[in-house]
Amino acid sequence: MISRFTTHRLLVFLLFTQCALAQEAGGVLYGTWTATAGPSQIFRGTWSAETSRRGPNQSQGSWTLVNDTGEVMLEGTWSARKTGLHWQGTWKARTAKGQSFSGSWEADLPESKDQTFALLLQRTVEKEVAGFWHS
Repeated sequence: MISRFTTHRLLVFLLFTQCALAQEAGGVLYGTWTATAGPSQIFRGTWSAETSRRGPNQSQGSWTLVNDTGEVMLEGTWSARKTGLHWQGTWKARTAKGQSFSGSWEADLPESKDQTFALLLQRTVEKEVAGFWHS
């Protein structure tokens, strides 16, 4: 499964669930994610995101990729920044054996030019978000 992460470009559809936003300004969100690559590859894991009212167009956090039994196969960090309607970011991950991966991702959300990253994550509970993942 890990060797599949060397693919240079995959179209993924992300569905974030169980999003919990702290009640205060900014805060930490937690959830699970699912991504598909083609008709038969399904990936899933957990994520966290740290947001700030002072910097609503940027965020950072951590994520995991788990196998079918829930064992963590990859864990890492990510960052995101919004320019106009375009979100882009970077990610890094490491396996339990120490193998490293890194790449970038991007997503366009034409529905709202004022959307913050926290609202993007909350919205994914209602609707899938499509984007590209690069390694």
